[in-house]
Amino acid sequence: MKNIRLIAFCIIALAYIVSRLAAYEPLAFITKPLLMPALAVWLAHETSERPARFLRREVLAGLVFATAGDTLLLFDGPLFFMLGLAAFLFTHISYIGGFWAVADIRKGFLRMQAAWVLPFAVFLVCFLWWLWPGIPAGMRLPVSLYSTIISIMVLSIINLKGRISDGIFWPMLAGGLLFMLSDTILAAGKFGHVAWETGLAIMITYIAGQFLIAKSARDILKA
Repeated sequence: MKNIRLIAFCIIALAYIVSRLAAYEPLAFITKPLLMPALAVWLAHETSERPARFLRREVLAGLVFATAGDTLLLFDGPLFFMLGLAAFLFTHISYIGGFWAVADIRKGFLRMQAAWVLPFAVFLVCFLWWLWPGIPAGMRLPVSLYSTIISIMVLSIINLKGRISDGIFWPMLAGGLLFMLSDTILAAGKFGHVAWETGLAIMITYIAGQFLIAKSARDILKA
């Protein structure tokens, strides 16, 4: 079957979401670490080493780091949270490297339209200011660094505007923003600023965001 790998990813994602809705934690525990490997297998099969092989390698590396992060965050405790944060930090750094290989700051959209940086800078400052009282002292620097890097990741997608077709750019930007929203919800829940259960919202936005980023990378590689 032509799309068997994509179907496998969708089945795993659906099984995970249903398990969370049904509060059946054993299935959630099994399916969560399989999400990004399934997406990586699909992306690897859909693309080849050429052209733009660096973008392919970096996005696949990001999915590997995301798998590590998903696995680490299955376990409770500050150590697992910090290790998971580090794994996702490398996911974003990998994506930045891959997107920068397509258009770096000297040739990209942001050189001509630097004002796009402003709303992300304002959001970053306001969000950290809002979170700050609830972040333990030892986590403040890592959380600030992570928040800055994910903002740069989304900006590195914006920097591609005009270098890739709008049909690829807008889904990729939506993916980056969904990934950012997922981490925003996670931080708000982790540091005590929301009263409702955030787990399912975090994962739905995360899964959708990662899929859109991977699909857009596939489209760039096949263009």
